[in-house]
Amino acid sequence: MDTTTIDKSLLQLKQGTSSDTSIKTLLRFYLDDNINLRPNYQRNEVINRQKASGIIESAVLGIPLPPIYLFKDKEGKLEVIDGQQRLISFFGFLGQLKGVKTKLNGFNLIGLDILTNLNGLDHNHEYFKVVLNDKLLDFTLKTFTFDEEKGFEQSLKYEIFERLNKNPFPIKANSFELWNCIYLSDFTRLIKKIVKTDLFHTSISRKSANTDDLRMDNENDVLRFITLINNYEELKDKNHLPKSLMLQSVKTHFENKTTNLELNSLEKNFTNTLKRIKLIFGSNIILGQLVNENPSRKKVYPNLTLLDVITVLFSEENEKFLQKYRDEIYDIFENFFSDETNRAFIQNSKRGKLRINNTFADRVDFLKSATLDSVRKKYNIEKSIRISIRDKTLEDKLLEKQNGLCPYCKNQIRTTDDYEIDHLQSLDDFGNNDEINLAILHQSCNREKSNRKILI
Repeated sequence: MDTTTIDKSLLQLKQGTSSDTSIKTLLRFYLDDNINLRPNYQRNEVINRQKASGIIESAVLGIPLPPIYLFKDKEGKLEVIDGQQRLISFFGFLGQLKGVKTKLNGFNLIGLDILTNLNGLDHNHEYFKVVLNDKLLDFTLKTFTFDEEKGFEQSLKYEIFERLNKNPFPIKANSFELWNCIYLSDFTRLIKKIVKTDLFHTSISRKSANTDDLRMDNENDVLRFITLINNYEELKDKNHLPKSLMLQSVKTHFENKTTNLELNSLEKNFTNTLKRIKLIFGSNIILGQLVNENPSRKKVYPNLTLLDVITVLFSEENEKFLQKYRDEIYDIFENFFSDETNRAFIQNSKRGKLRINNTFADRVDFLKSATLDSVRKKYNIEKSIRISIRDKTLEDKLLEKQNGLCPYCKNQIRTTDDYEIDHLQSLDDFGNNDEINLAILHQSCNREKSNRKILI
């Protein structure tokens, strides 16, 4: 007996209904807000005007087009699983697109090979107004509709989408563009939220904010950097980031249904990293210009290998330290990257026929030592780590120095009290773990004082 497992999406395809639907009907559904052209698992627009013109030409000639696939929810609303580009071509040519960022609304036809006399015309031209617009509206598309009311599971629309896009050219394999369709979750939504922010576009984006990101490259970058930062201990001795690890990150968040609390923490940590990068470099263009080897290029965006190192380096930096020495730190980075050898080392650049393959740790540690650590050394600043201090001898010495008093509330610390050893000058304010910077406080006083500096 054959025990081969059959993909469950195949077992439910029979629940789809097939029909020939006119553009007029589909357009009415769309204008009545009953068709969602771009559900959030869909990619952005990738069709260009010439391809859209070809679709219109095919319809005028009566040439059948590939079918479209729709999902119908329990409220009767339709989502386009596949066929978005065909519908955008029709609705756009007819000037009926609404609320969609596109250059195709009311476009003129171009590049037609057969009906060359229609090149340059739009739907308002007399040819179309008299005859051809009606012909377009009467044109039918084969539609397959999967109905939730009939038992089709919502989650299977992602599997259908994957099947329709995995093997042909439309969606890039091993990319956020594909994984967002298959493993849509609050994590992938968070990534899409981050790339829409001014902070992202002005700190580490590798392209202009005005450039259409048709293939979700920005989202792919953010996923890459989050994966690299969160798995740095595992990756630091490697010289590349496997895409399988990026996929595993997306799948884990999808399968475990990461909580809002965890996602908020992830978002905060990553955006703080971007803020620190922007604090020093001012903008992504300034950062890119530091490694620019072609003076004639006036606007250069940072490349991926540079950003790998920069995002890891700034992920755990102290913002107060960066703020205090900002100008000096920038000058040191600028001087560092003025050296061709340094640029090549950090970016793993090609030199002749050889490609440099330094590990992440080699590159991060080298840059850190030559820049941020050199400032710390100059001003004798210790990058202290937080430690849990419990030492009976030290407690006795500190209590004696403090005359048994809590330096915060000035009351006696009794042996029956809950008390803690903490820093007089917090680590966030460049304090250290030396005995002279330590004191014993009531536990409640220590919680109340937070990071404030105290005097004995």
